Amino acid sequence: MIVIKNEFEKYNSIMPIQNANINGSDFSYRYYKNLHPENDVTLVFLAGGTGLADGVFLLCSSFISKYSLLTFNYPLGFNTNAKLADALAELLCQLDAHDVYLVGQSYGGLFAQVMAKRHPRLLKGLILSGTCSMYNDLTYNGITNIVKFINPKKLKKNLMIDEFIPTKLLIPFLKLAFKKVALNKEIEHKLASIADILKGSITKKYWYHMDLLIGDLMNEYGTHKPEDFESFYNEVLIIFSEEDTIFSDELKNALIRLMPHPTVIRNMEGGHLALLINPEEYTNKITSFISERN
Repeated sequence: MIVIKNEFEKYNSIMPIQNANINGSDFSYRYYKNLHPENDVTLVFLAGGTGLADGVFLLCSSFISKYSLLTFNYPLGFNTNAKLADALAELLCQLDAHDVYLVGQSYGGLFAQVMAKRHPRLLKGLILSGTCSMYNDLTYNGITNIVKFINPKKLKKNLMIDEFIPTKLLIPFLKLAFKKVALNKEIEHKLASIADILKGSITKKYWYHMDLLIGDLMNEYGTHKPEDFESFYNEVLIIFSEEDTIFSDELKNALIRLMPHPTVIRNMEGGHLALLINPEEYTNKITSFISERN
């Protein structure tokens, strides 16, 4: 069995944290420039609702021999998805990143769509996992499902919880969230080990920041149309797990309709966090997708 801590130490030595100044604000990130890549491609990993980039380090590190890699926690200086997208665009320019594919999980997949709409010329394609869209071509049931995640009352409630939850409960809270989506004890143990690695990154301030970003998606809902993504024809990979019930089938299908001729994989094992649980299969699917197009 992989010793998560040892693997993370290797990853940290290869991709140490670096810092950039974007419009006067700090932007910390991990970047690996591959001097001899299989394809001159940069994968940008976008974390889900925790916002903790190191949570996907197993998947990210599996591509070190193949591509250039970029990952980051969502910086505190950018508290809307639009501002964050513009900051990422500036960072990509500073790094002179080529043929960029955004790899977004859950919230990260939604932010990837905001980024793609605002800065399509900086990107080659999208790899979206366990996510949905801000497309409003939905029935009443679909709208009801999306409103569970983004609505003013939920945002207000979450921000209130962030204010009062004791810091010492943040890690147990994260482990409980992981436990709810773990399909068996082995996966639960693996996710708990990843949660332990994330201890230093979890603060009340950051938790609050992530709830602001997720809540800000209300301002994006209904603004995304198929024509916004036409430049990504045949360059979108959408990955779902049949065991993932976070987003309804209607929301998943709306994402497929929004994207131009996407490649869709529906049978990934692992549930909502399949990307953390099943990195080997993700590596194979993503590598195959990119190799066919570059």
